[in-house]
Amino acid sequence: MEEKNTTNKLTGFGELFLKGIPIGLSNTLPGISGGTLALVLGIYDQLVNGIKKIRLQVLIPIFLGAVTGVLSGSKIVTSLLETNPSVVKAFLLGLIIASSKVTYDQVKQVNLKTIILGIIGLVVAFIFSVELGGAGDVTTLSWTRLFLGGAVGSVAMILPGVSGGTILIMLGLYQGVLEAIVNFNFPVMIVFGLGVGSGLLSFSFVLSYLLDNYRSLLMSFLTGLILGSMRSVMSFNLGVEEILGFLLGVGVIYAISGIED
Repeated sequence: MEEKNTTNKLTGFGELFLKGIPIGLSNTLPGISGGTLALVLGIYDQLVNGIKKIRLQVLIPIFLGAVTGVLSGSKIVTSLLETNPSVVKAFLLGLIIASSKVTYDQVKQVNLKTIILGIIGLVVAFIFSVELGGAGDVTTLSWTRLFLGGAVGSVAMILPGVSGGTILIMLGLYQGVLEAIVNFNFPVMIVFGLGVGSGLLSFSFVLSYLLDNYRSLLMSFLTGLILGSMRSVMSFNLGVEEILGFLLGVGVIYAISGIED
């Protein structure tokens, strides 16, 4: 089978910038993985190796594109959360549920270990998940929590099938971080950004090792985490608009995963 992603073919600055935009946009939406889109766009290997080896010619254009995507996506999501939160939550629930199948499909063997890790992930996420919008103003959160949230979220941002937005919902940081980005709250953005950068540099080696050697176990745990995070977006009215929003969320994930296949 022909490999879709290679480390030998280098992509130019402009192309990497343009491909960074949807990757950044995806990280503002729970359920959509920046890592999955990097795979779809054919730059996943370049991204991971660029982080591990600090290749600025790769990281700078992707970073600038991702920032552009994050800024545009944050504005859209925060606006929709203010005008129609019930439909947005239903849409996000569809994204989350469908994305759990993407990670589950990467579990090659279902056995006692994978089942136990999946249950542990689900319980951990369910216990620690915070309802969307329930964490209050992000500026009232400690710098430590923002930094650690950025570090943990960064791992999901480059892991195929796992959404950084979903992790931020679970940590109670999602809506606050988006609002900080939209309002250019630089202290919050800098602390969170430092956490993201530290997480990417620290965990890229560990992540690469786990994916190469324990992929099924890792994906089982992550599937549980994704399913457990549903608790954060389940409080919405059930009507026609919400059902359509949910179905749209599921459809988006299946469309993306279909392109990846």
